[in-house]
Amino acid sequence: MKHSDDLRHLADCPSCRQRFAENVVPFDATRRHEGALKFAAAAARLESERSETMDVAARLRDTPQSEWPRLAESKALRNNAALEQLSNEVRKRLERNPAEALSIANLAASIAESISDTYPPLVIAQIRSTALRDRANALRYLGKLDEAYDAIETAESRLNEFPAAVHDRAIIWFVKAMILAQMDHFDEAERMINAASLIFADVNDSARFLQAGVIHGNLFGRQKRYTEAENLFGDLLKIAVSSGDVETEARLHNNLGYCYVNLGDYTKANIHFSQSIAKFTDLGFAAELARTGRGAGAVLIGKGQFELGCERLRQVRTAFEKLQMPEEAGLCALRIIEAMVERGKTDEARDLATTVVSEFTAAALDTRAIDAVIRLRTSLDADGATAEAVRTVHALVQSLALDESRAS
Repeated sequence: MKHSDDLRHLADCPSCRQRFAENVVPFDATRRHEGALKFAAAAARLESERSETMDVAARLRDTPQSEWPRLAESKALRNNAALEQLSNEVRKRLERNPAEALSIANLAASIAESISDTYPPLVIAQIRSTALRDRANALRYLGKLDEAYDAIETAESRLNEFPAAVHDRAIIWFVKAMILAQMDHFDEAERMINAASLIFADVNDSARFLQAGVIHGNLFGRQKRYTEAENLFGDLLKIAVSSGDVETEARLHNNLGYCYVNLGDYTKANIHFSQSIAKFTDLGFAAELARTGRGAGAVLIGKGQFELGCERLRQVRTAFEKLQMPEEAGLCALRIIEAMVERGKTDEARDLATTVVSEFTAAALDTRAIDAVIRLRTSLDADGATAEAVRTVHALVQSLALDESRAS
């Protein structure tokens, strides 16, 4: 019925009018005033903490990393402002040193779970959810997907009692979508990122709305829908350039480079990788710079420059090893193995495959990746491996590796 019809019916029907009256909650001015005062007091306290809290980054620099867990006992860090700084340190380190980022995220999660309950319940939920979200993201960067999924599920559960925490929940879905994509749950990941995008648009969070578009394009790429991914990334690049978002611009150049490698257009791929490398160098993002360098090495091999391309991939592989990112290091090795097989260098390819098996096993990576490389090595032992077989293994490992995008 129309609204006017509803009112007319209530006027004419005593029974419905009585049921309606029973569900009406009277306006309580005193309670409303008390709630407003509590909210104002909490906001003032949070702002005061931000101005008074110590420099957490300096505390981390002055403390050996092995002793960071002990910082959870420090009273100076047991407040929202300190946890905000820790969250910021996690984001800063994700591209430069993801293992270090995880150590800080673990510290923040430990503090958040035992922090004082003098904050309002919603603030406590947001604090704990954010710490767990950062931990999930760091685990995702290191390829520990099962742990990452458990952490992001717990982060989401912290907000279950608070329907108003819409934006916080959308950021959780943002990270969760990337984890799901890496676990090959593409349909669920796409639903999650679309839901998050709608909320980012509603609250005018343009930065995260743009990041969500990048994740959507990565989903296309993982499903080998490279033309669709290229079209989406191209549109997003124009937006990033016009808005001055250099970080997202660098990521989009990198993603476009990989699209063109898979589409066989090495000239365009080289242009985009060069742009990405320049911007990531300026930003100081070691992990992303290495990832872009991996694509550039593949371009050199695709153009017939075998020695130069393999040397570039070896350099990038070393960089990933220092960053403790074994899946990415393994992807570099598989590109080299593919090139070796194409040129009949089977013995060298077999030795490198054996090394990758050892590295993947030591890092306790997904058994699907380990088994795939073991099968490849067995084929190389029998001189039966082809370049196409190597590419198949590379595609599998890449699908299990992390998404080329940060979330915060």
